[in-house]
Amino acid sequence: MSWLRVLLGVALIVTALLLQLTVLPFLNLPGAVPDLVAVTVIAIAAVAGPVRGAVIGFIAGVLIDLAPPAIGLIGVSALVLVIVGYVTGLVAFKRDRAPVVLVGVAGLLASGSVLVSAAVAGIVGDPHVSWDRVPVVVVTELVYSMMLAAFVVPAVAWLWIRVAPPTTRYDTVRS
Repeated sequence: MSWLRVLLGVALIVTALLLQLTVLPFLNLPGAVPDLVAVTVIAIAAVAGPVRGAVIGFIAGVLIDLAPPAIGLIGVSALVLVIVGYVTGLVAFKRDRAPVVLVGVAGLLASGSVLVSAAVAGIVGDPHVSWDRVPVVVVTELVYSMMLAAFVVPAVAWLWIRVAPPTTRYDTVRS
């Protein structure tokens, strides 16, 4: 992985985190606040593979856990996004995947991350989990993530290829 792609991944995650913390909560959408960070992790994992998806998921999760207002347990978001990044890389890291499949995978994994976060927080006794709201949040997160993924996944794939284009067989033989 080239250093340009590392910088691109970090820049995408930081941008998504800033938008998620400063813009998206003020849209006053019903249910969940759209999880742009999870969708960005999913988009990067779809083009980079499972290991790189897990690494970028860990970085994004740590940033979420440390960003204000950090009211939950530190490490829960990192754990969940590592799983999401790895699973996305396993499921979606193929060049012939249709965009509709990637949008569906993004929606399912982002809404599943809400459910896993609530389950982990409930297991460790976090008082901030409201089980009455979990079904509504999961369903709205599914819808919002699919709408975000329709734009984020192609944009990330385009940027990923443009930053460090894959080498051709001719280039590797000549070098």
